[in-house]
Amino acid sequence: MTELSRIGEFGLIERIGRILPGAPTIIEGIGDDCAVVRIFDRLMLLSCDMFVEDVHFRRAYASPQDVGWKAATSALSDIAAMGGTPLFSLVSLACPATTDSAYVEGLYHGLANAAGQAGAIVVGGDTTMSPAGIFIDVTVVGEVIGNRYLSRRGAQSGDLLGVTGRLGLSAAGLWALDNGKNAPVLVAAHYRPTARISEGQWLSGCEHVKTMIDISDGFVQDAEHLTEGDRLGLEIDPDSLPIDADLRQFCQEYGLDPLDFVLAGGEDYELAFAIRPEDGEGCLAMFRREFRTPIHVAGQFTNQWQGVRVAGRSSPRTGYEHFRK
Repeated sequence: MTELSRIGEFGLIERIGRILPGAPTIIEGIGDDCAVVRIFDRLMLLSCDMFVEDVHFRRAYASPQDVGWKAATSALSDIAAMGGTPLFSLVSLACPATTDSAYVEGLYHGLANAAGQAGAIVVGGDTTMSPAGIFIDVTVVGEVIGNRYLSRRGAQSGDLLGVTGRLGLSAAGLWALDNGKNAPVLVAAHYRPTARISEGQWLSGCEHVKTMIDISDGFVQDAEHLTEGDRLGLEIDPDSLPIDADLRQFCQEYGLDPLDFVLAGGEDYELAFAIRPEDGEGCLAMFRREFRTPIHVAGQFTNQWQGVRVAGRSSPRTGYEHFRK
């Protein structure tokens, strides 16, 4: 018997991928942020994310609106990572029969508001009883713009690693909640993230950007996924990653290292991408004129080794992986 704790989430995904059949209409199957399927002359994006009580959220920490918002944003962010447009969402909910109906209504308010901000509509789903705890599964249907989307494959040696936003706030917010510390800005980042839909569409439309992923499990871990299909290495320069002022102050106050949150925290839902070095700075300059969202070069891909190094060394900071002990 091989326990899931030994192979982890990504090992399980690899095994499932060997079982599932392909089809001519499947452009991208299991293993990327979204499945890409062809329906007549359109490329559609399909993604789902599950939110489990006491794994992804705790009722004592957040309002039901916050939980619903974050559950929807997690799935919408996968559409952003492919550079697509979200259209519709289906939500399946399992909860104990003793759950307050007002709590469930609050969840759906949060779900609908997050979907609406991204341009999508919740059109249905399913409900059932759970023997213990709340389970929320959000499926999002989106569309590829102009037949171009960004997968996790396509980086080349010499390409630069770009990243949007400021990392680590969400994980620091969770630490603050777990330890009873007052950090409203960080807690808000944890429970009210934004799916970078417009930014993802813009980056996908830039011919110099070659591959992209959203940061959900930790920057180092998710960036490494951009190297796997092309057998590359990645050197991350931590000095190029700006530390948010609220995060820096919080870490100074409690004796924490902000890089622990920045590199391995996860649930930022920012975008990491590969861009050609000769065009990188010009593209990023245009991005900055278009958006208020920060954007930075954080590293470079290489064919000299495989995996991720941070400041020249293998990083002990990775990220979150389900099933791992």
